[in-house]
Amino acid sequence: MLVRVVDDEVRGILSDSYRRLDSCRILTAFLSQAQAQGAVACDALFTETKLYLETILPHPICIPTKFNGEVQIYMGARFSTSDFGDGAVDIRVFLLNGVCLNGMVRENVLKQIHLGAKLPENMALSQQTYELDTLTTVSAVKDLTAQFFDAGNIRRKALEIQAAAAKAVDFGNELKLLMQRGSLLKSEVEGIQKLLMHNSPEDGLGGGPSLWKLTQAVTAYARGLSPQRCRELHELSGELLNRVNK
Repeated sequence: MLVRVVDDEVRGILSDSYRRLDSCRILTAFLSQAQAQGAVACDALFTETKLYLETILPHPICIPTKFNGEVQIYMGARFSTSDFGDGAVDIRVFLLNGVCLNGMVRENVLKQIHLGAKLPENMALSQQTYELDTLTTVSAVKDLTAQFFDAGNIRRKALEIQAAAAKAVDFGNELKLLMQRGSLLKSEVEGIQKLLMHNSPEDGLGGGPSLWKLTQAVTAYARGLSPQRCRELHELSGELLNRVNK
C-alpha cells in the first residue's frame, strides 16, 4: 500500500500503483497557460485532500435566449486534483453568471485515473520515471487549457446555453428525479424550489421554465453551501445541461 502522510496525519491509503504526479507543477502549468490566454484566477479551494482553481476571461459574453432574456456569462476553465486519492486530475469548462455569480462546470476534457500498471514487488521505479510522467501530464494540461479559450469553443458553449434556455422542462419532475438518484438531498430540493418560486433575476432566475433556469436554480442554491458541496452542485448543474439534446 501507499500511505500518504502530512505531518502526523494520514490523509490517504492507496494502492501501490497510484500515479505519483507533481500536482504543484501541473497546477502551475494550468494557471500559466490560462493567463497566457488572457484569463484570470477568480476562485480557489484547498481542502485537506483536494485542490480546485477556477479561472475566467475577464470580459462577459452576452447571450440572447428564448425564455430567459439576455444572459451574461464569463467563460473559463476549472482545474482540480488530489494527492490523496480524492479525485483525478480534472479540467473542465467553467461558466460564471455575471449577474448572480452562479457557477457551473461542464464535461471533463482531461480525467486521468491515478492508477497505472501494478508494479512487480521486486521492481522500483526511479525518480526520473515519475518526473517524466508528470511532464507528460503538464504538456497535456497546457494543450487542453489553451483550447478552452479558443473562439470556436466559446461559441459552442454560447450555443449550448441558448439551446438550454429554449428547452422547456417541468421543474417538479426534474427535481424529484435528481433526489431519487441521490444527486440532491430533500432539503436541497426544497431550497431550490423556494428559489424557483421567488423567481428573482438577481439569482439568475428570470423568465420561463427552461432547462437553463433549472441549472441556475441549482447553482444559486449552491452559493449558500460549503465550498466543497457548492462545487459538487456546479458539476451537477453542468451535467443537467447535457440534457439539452435529449
